[in-house]
Amino acid sequence: MILTKLIRENAEAISQVGIRALEEAKQAGVPAYYMDPSLGDGIIRELPDGTRERIERQDGRDVVTEAYGPRL
Repeated sequence: MILTKLIRENAEAISQVGIRALEEAKQAGVPAYYMDPSLGDGIIRELPDGTRERIERQDGRDVVTEAYGPRL
């Protein structure tokens, strides 16, 4: 497939976009939300202090189901 080839060829640039977005969220003092297969399934919320949490939406609220330390 052409799309998968383009993704493989541009994997580093795609990764850099995510890194920049995390840094901008941190500077703005707001959490960033993303998926990280190395932490399993689900949504990860990274707070400006670097704390990471797996969250689920329940009754319109974010509920923390697991907590992780900051990245090394």
